[in-house]
Amino acid sequence: MKRIGILGLALGILLAQPAAAGDFAYHRSVSLKVGQSIVLKGVRNHNCGTRPPGWASIQRQLPKSKLGSFSDGGTGTVQSNFCRERHDIKRVAARGVRFTARTRGQERLTILRDPVSITVR
Repeated sequence: MKRIGILGLALGILLAQPAAAGDFAYHRSVSLKVGQSIVLKGVRNHNCGTRPPGWASIQRQLPKSKLGSFSDGGTGTVQSNFCRERHDIKRVAARGVRFTARTRGQERLTILRDPVSITVR
C-alpha cells in the first residue's frame, strides 16, 4: 500500500510538469476539425531572456481570426537562430500561441511576423 502511494505521488509530480513543455514547433500550415486546438508557435522575449513573455503582451499583437480563437499555450522553449547568433543560446524560453477551431473555412494569418495557413473542416 505504501509503495502504491509513493508511485502515485511520483506519477502526480510527473503529470504536473508542463507537457515536455518543451519544444514548440512553428506550424506554417494546419488543418483542424471544429473544436480541435493546436499550438501554432512559441514566442520568445525580444532579449532572448530566460523568462517567456506574458500572454497579455502576445495577445495584443495577434490578428483577428474568422475561424477560431487564440489562447495561452503555456510555456516551453523554441530554437532561435537570432539568440544563437547574438548570445550563443540555442533554446530560449517561450510562450505558446494556441489556436482553437470554431468555424469551417480557410484563412491565412500573420502571427508575430510568421505566416500561417489555417483550414478548418
